[in-house]
Amino acid sequence: MGKRAKQYKKLMRAFQQLGFREPYQLLITSDVVLDTIKLDLVSLFHKTLSTKGVKPMITQCSIRQLYAKNVPGPNRDPNVAAAIERAKTFERRRCGHLMDQDALPERECVMSCVDPKGKGENKFRYVVVTQDEYLRDKLRSVVPTPLMYVRRSVMILEPMSESSAQVRLREERSKFLDGIIRRGQKRKREGDDSDSDSGSEEDGHAGEGEAKSETDQPQESGGNEEKPKKKKKKYGPKGPNPLSVKKPKKQPQPGEQQKKAKKPTAAAAAGTSEDKKAKRKRRKKGGAHGGEGGGDGGGSEQGGNSEAATVRGEGGEGQGQG
Repeated sequence: MGKRAKQYKKLMRAFQQLGFREPYQLLITSDVVLDTIKLDLVSLFHKTLSTKGVKPMITQCSIRQLYAKNVPGPNRDPNVAAAIERAKTFERRRCGHLMDQDALPERECVMSCVDPKGKGENKFRYVVVTQDEYLRDKLRSVVPTPLMYVRRSVMILEPMSESSAQVRLREERSKFLDGIIRRGQKRKREGDDSDSDSGSEEDGHAGEGEAKSETDQPQESGGNEEKPKKKKKKYGPKGPNPLSVKKPKKQPQPGEQQKKAKKPTAAAAAGTSEDKKAKRKRRKKGGAHGGEGGGDGGGSEQGGNSEAATVRGEGGEGQGQG
């Protein structure tokens, strides 16, 4: 892509900010069709605008100008007939001028199509292709109007006029200011809107039953009470998946450990009672009647002691007699 093509592409992007869209509507005058009879006009449009989305158009008054030049005689120009045939291939733009009257001057016809209300605005966003310098000079005041013409078999796109550039700069500033103003306003999230909608529905169902009771009671506040606003959800950082995290073990508190130590288990308490029942008192050996172990343990001890004392007494008496 050459330097000129890049400039033209950038220029058309600037015009797109002012409402131009593909396919571009090219309003062609009769002099362009005559001057480019030996050139491929449509391919020139594609190359200049860097797109194939173009729609060549011609007014009925421009075609009538071509027919007026096709006068039979020795001075007849053969290119006029070829220009008429080419003009028929373009889309016909209905200018609204009557056919039974004389043809309107081409300048006035093009001006009425581009600026129908005379407000200096290109309402239908036409790209005007003309060789008439006076018409191009007049159309520069119509905002925004791209102008094209042919010079030495080269299609040229004029730079943006001062009036169009001022309008474009004004719109850019307004968009910039709108962005600053909207940035300060808080945007409602979709989740908050859905919550508010669901909450309103629930309130509506619940309020149907209470409507009759509220109408029967007199209104003390007079309707100046404000409804409590719902708290918005706070969106914080998301944590890990609780199912994939290892659960921490619960550590027992010191108070619980002391309670467990004081309260023995039922099995331990049963074991201690059985041990107490199984234990028996030991008997002392050495009594005369020790073989008779059928009595109680406490009585056997007292009987053994008394018998030992009597035996010792009898032994002492025998020694005295001897």
